[in-house]
Amino acid sequence: MLIPAAALFAVWLGVVVGLAAVLLAFSLCAMVVVKFGEERRPARLSRPRVKEGTAREPDEPRQTRWRGWARGVAALLLTAITANAIGAAVAGIAPGAQADRFAAAVVIVPLLWACLIIWMLSDRVMLRPVLGMTGASVIAGAVIAWTLLS
Repeated sequence: MLIPAAALFAVWLGVVVGLAAVLLAFSLCAMVVVKFGEERRPARLSRPRVKEGTAREPDEPRQTRWRGWARGVAALLLTAITANAIGAAVAGIAPGAQADRFAAAVVIVPLLWACLIIWMLSDRVMLRPVLGMTGASVIAGAVIAWTLLS
C-alpha cells in the first residue's frame, strides 16, 4: 500500500513534496499503531519485602527510580553526541566532493542516532552501551582531529 500511495502523492504533489508527504504519513500511521498498542502498568506503591538471609533473584531488576532517569538522559544526550561525532568524522574522511560527504553525514546521523537509542534502551546492562558509545565518540574525535590537523 505504500508504493501506490507514494506514486499517487508524487503525481498529485510533485516528486519531492509527494515523497516527503508519504514518509510523513507513513511515520504518523506507525506512531498511531504503536500508541494504540501500548500497555500501561500501574506503578507499585510499596516495594516487596525480601526475607532476611535471602538474595534477590538475578533476573529481578532493582527498584530504583534514578536508573530509569539515567538511562533516558544517556539515551538522549550520549547517543546524540556519538551520532554527530561519527557523522562529522564521515563528512571529513569520506571520498568524493564536499557536498557528497556532507549529504552522507546528513543521512547517517539520524539513522545512527535511532540505532544507538534503541541499543541504549534495550540493553539490560547500561554500562555496555555507555562504554561502546564513549569509545566510538573518542575514535570519531580522533578522526576529526586527524582530518583537521592534516
